[in-house]
Amino acid sequence: MYAPYFQLSEPPFSIAPNPRYLYLSPQHQEALAHLLYGISVGGGFVVLTGEVGTGKTTLCRCLLDQLPEDVDLALIFNPRLNPRELLASICDELHIAYPEERASLKQLIDLLNRHLLEIHARGRRTIVLIDEAQNLSFEVLEQIRLLTNLETNQAKLLQIILVGQPELGILLAQPNLRQLSQRISARFHLRPLNFRETMAYIRHRLAVSGARDTLFSRLAVGEICRRSGGIPRLINLICDRALLGVYTLGKSKAGYAIARKAANELMPKADITRSVRFSAVTPFGLLTVLAVCGSIYAGLALRSDPAVIPRHLSALLGPLLADDPPIVQPKPDAPVPSAPSTAPKSAPEPEKTADAPPTAARAPEPVFAELMSDSGLTRDKAFARLLALWQIEPPVDATDFCQFAEQKGLHCLSTNGNWFQLRSLDHPAVLEFAVPDGTKRYAVLVGIRDDKIELSFGTQRHAFELADILPFWRGGAALLWKPPKGDARTLVAGSKGEAVRWLRRMLRAPAEDGADDYFDTKLKARVVAFQVEHGLNPDGVAGPYTMIYLAKRADDPGIPRLTSGPR
Repeated sequence: MYAPYFQLSEPPFSIAPNPRYLYLSPQHQEALAHLLYGISVGGGFVVLTGEVGTGKTTLCRCLLDQLPEDVDLALIFNPRLNPRELLASICDELHIAYPEERASLKQLIDLLNRHLLEIHARGRRTIVLIDEAQNLSFEVLEQIRLLTNLETNQAKLLQIILVGQPELGILLAQPNLRQLSQRISARFHLRPLNFRETMAYIRHRLAVSGARDTLFSRLAVGEICRRSGGIPRLINLICDRALLGVYTLGKSKAGYAIARKAANELMPKADITRSVRFSAVTPFGLLTVLAVCGSIYAGLALRSDPAVIPRHLSALLGPLLADDPPIVQPKPDAPVPSAPSTAPKSAPEPEKTADAPPTAARAPEPVFAELMSDSGLTRDKAFARLLALWQIEPPVDATDFCQFAEQKGLHCLSTNGNWFQLRSLDHPAVLEFAVPDGTKRYAVLVGIRDDKIELSFGTQRHAFELADILPFWRGGAALLWKPPKGDARTLVAGSKGEAVRWLRRMLRAPAEDGADDYFDTKLKARVVAFQVEHGLNPDGVAGPYTMIYLAKRADDPGIPRLTSGPR
């Protein structure tokens, strides 16, 4: 209906899995690379999981378009089958004739095995892709595992790709399926899109349909991202309804108010605001939060990239960000009101005795933005604190801290990634923060406790929610890590020495020819498998990231950790 109004070739936000509209975000590209890698390795299982609507089916269709010409494919979209029905479906997909009523399970397996041997002799491979695999029963999964036993002396004859919701990962982690889990050569989990990915996703679909403009304001995209939870299917529904509203009102672009109305019409508020705990907020507390948030972020986050506005903050400030009413900024120095005391003014405060248990509540953590106003939070002081966490006395004079750390057997690693990557490294790190005037502040990430982030500011230590620091953090961080014996920073195929022995121990990969200090092709394959399992770049090179992940297995008490260990 609205496509001609916007001069579009077709509605851009259909929920049909059209590969032409596939937006390959960085994580989708990585997922596709994992799938293709698993197929190239041959044999075993490849697993792709993700929440409903994150694009698993569309990604699989893209995968089908990139399969080599020597691959035969069997697609199973109805997993609610018994073992015989599953084998019959595979035979149907591969055009294997069988007596429909009389064929037993053994006969179907024999026919399939004969067909796979003939295909293999002609230089072709066979792949079975099962969608909605979280619905497979244990008996069917066990039968699927047994199918991977069909093999020659050189190669597996069948490869299985399992695609499903997160429950599939839980299912495969059960002890009675450990034999199947050990045969998984590649796996990946699709997460929802963040703000920037949502913006790029919307622009991509509009561009494919021939749009000359983005048709959505940045605030509208922020609301769509929040209300959809970053799920592409829900993004499509809200965007489609929003464009219909724009067409109905005769406007040229969807703003925040239209996006909010579209989301309200499609989804109950109880579901879409589950991440915001309004039930615990009193009217007085809500006014206090709005005052603080307005004074901190109105002049900072809204004039910069809206991507840094936390979702819960966007929810609180949503009514203030409508396209029609102006944004009213409270005075920056306005004091936060406190609850009036009910005690008489003349009543003296009771004195504490030496042995009396403390009754006063713990002082509240300071506002993160206020701490960022301290110009004394320098990089040198943060690095000195980081060295102290490694039980290293920092130098008296300001020097090259990385060079000093190398003299103590450590190496620096600078990253510019995301919080989840930094958390998975599990090392204390110097975080770089940006303040509105363009200057930098530095603090040390020292711990993660009960979903709180613990930061060290010199001698002080405070805990914050992740949403508190995101408006100031762009991903810049530096950490120290301990290389294996031999001081090797990178190990590649052909490397020799004590560090290669360490690598073999960590990967539990004994050398077959006795040369355990040599990095051979089989060890490289083990490295690739480890990298795929942990979401690292599967290049077969044991660099800093791979070594840091491997070092977790050694459980070295001398390495400070974010979740445990010395502080």
